[in-house]
Amino acid sequence: MTTQIKTYATLSGGFFCYFALIGLFMPFASLFLDEKGFNTLQIGEILAAVAATKIIGPGLWAHIADKSGRLSHLILLGCLLTLASLCLVFVSDGFWPVLMSFSLFMLFFNGILPQLEVLTLSSIDSGRQAYSRIRLWGSLGFIIATLSGGEILAATSSLYFPYLAMFWVLMLTLVSLQNRDPGQAIVSSAPGNIGSVSKRLFHPGFICFLISGLLMQISFGPFYNFFALYLRDSGFATSDVGMFMGVAIVVEVLMFYSAYLVFKAWSLNTIFLLCFLTTALRWLLTALYADNAWILALAMSMHAVSFALYHCACMAFFQHYFRPDQQNRAQAIYNGLFYGGGGAVGAIVTGWLWNNAGSGENSFLFAAGAAMLGLVFVVFTPKVRLG
Repeated sequence: MTTQIKTYATLSGGFFCYFALIGLFMPFASLFLDEKGFNTLQIGEILAAVAATKIIGPGLWAHIADKSGRLSHLILLGCLLTLASLCLVFVSDGFWPVLMSFSLFMLFFNGILPQLEVLTLSSIDSGRQAYSRIRLWGSLGFIIATLSGGEILAATSSLYFPYLAMFWVLMLTLVSLQNRDPGQAIVSSAPGNIGSVSKRLFHPGFICFLISGLLMQISFGPFYNFFALYLRDSGFATSDVGMFMGVAIVVEVLMFYSAYLVFKAWSLNTIFLLCFLTTALRWLLTALYADNAWILALAMSMHAVSFALYHCACMAFFQHYFRPDQQNRAQAIYNGLFYGGGGAVGAIVTGWLWNNAGSGENSFLFAAGAAMLGLVFVVFTPKVRLG
């Protein structure tokens, strides 16, 4: 029992520190780049390059993980390489040096999460409820870093962003020293899930699932990359970014804690439909009511469904669609194509729309359209039985 508690605590700590850095990076990297003199198109290009590293990093690490099976060692190695490459951000100046240093830093960082996800799924023994309650610590880390980061950067300067990032990478490295590989993977797989990876990857229904996920992440482009700038241009203070993000993360934590109840009540495909409809409405409200704090808060509360519930649904889908020995590659696809490909396209298109229109409204309208288009492909996603 003591060993199990230690394992759960270590995994929870890993998610906490990992997403704390995401909680710092997502809203404040654009402010840091803006402070360094880059325009929105250049910021979009830099953040698109960062997102594109998710296409390369997870796949490379997954290949190594499937060969070695030493997930804890790979996570620690990723932390050390992230720590080393982050040092380059401190000394980089000019568009290309900053783009290269940010990309290298995030290349190593993005390779950590898929291994942490698989390590978690193979270490727990009580299904989706245990996973979601470990994963919610990532949400807590996110909001703590966002709130504290907003206050610190508002009181000092956005140029202090790399120092805060270094703190969270150091914490993640220390926690990762405690990771241990399980004796054997206990990720469950539904009967009939035997078959090569390529056969399952190229199934028409699975391709529709991938396209829908790609469109979902494209729709998050303006939120992930420019939300802080969007709030600033709408008249809000830098510290208000943390407050709005706080709304999103509070409901996210509540959803992670209770997601298993939703899975008991509805089928996986119904949940996917709900997620896309909610996301489209969220971006529409954000586009049309940027100056209304209450409606913006309502839109942010939809993060519980558009991110937390959707993420849990994707984890359940991959866990049951692929065999245990295919999970590392499945996670690489999820992080690479969804967050990498979708994130890169979302950042580029968002930056272009913003730069040409002079405001973020069109970017969020585009996001709403992308989510609605994704809804069409969800209809053709394979039906996966959760049991």
